[in-house]
Amino acid sequence: MHSLNLYFKTFLQPTKRLVNGERITYFEVMGISWSLQMVYAFYSVFALYLGIMSYDYLSSSEDFSHLIFASFNVTFQKFSLFMTLAQVIFYPFIFQFGFKFWTYILKFYAEIFEYEGERELNIEIEELLNSIYTANIFLIIPIFGNVLSFLTQGYYLFIGLRAKLNFTRPQAFLVLITPLFLLFLLTILIASYFTLLFSLI
Repeated sequence: MHSLNLYFKTFLQPTKRLVNGERITYFEVMGISWSLQMVYAFYSVFALYLGIMSYDYLSSSEDFSHLIFASFNVTFQKFSLFMTLAQVIFYPFIFQFGFKFWTYILKFYAEIFEYEGERELNIEIEELLNSIYTANIFLIIPIFGNVLSFLTQGYYLFIGLRAKLNFTRPQAFLVLITPLFLLFLLTILIASYFTLLFSLI
């Protein structure tokens, strides 16, 4: 219960500097976020079940059979189910990767922008990332919870960078778009590789 209170408190006050005893730990954030991911997966699986049941009912009814596609199959539903279950099973690894990725990114930018905060940089970064992941609390909302969680994480990152690492608005925005920039570079590298490969054939 204490961990849940800290999780909710951090969610409500993402930029507040906390002291020991009030600060939620990395493992507490991961554990609670994993539990919330399971809840959202349950919603997703239940929605898929309702979709398949609805299709079976409509396809067997002469009154509604004209409303569905004759070529409909459950391949997409099976793929969605597989991805949902895989995301739950591997969530701790996904969480660790994301946490480490952003830790390195924030340390990199903190050195470039010459961070001079009152507290140690590692503490500020850990608090910032913990507050970001508490946005997973939106996963208790069916259907739109994942989108709300993603948008809130971006917002928490932006305001956290300004409040905890003293970044300016342009600096915080630059950090925010870094994953898109890295994805763009990766796409170019992959495209260049295949272009070179095809030119040698």
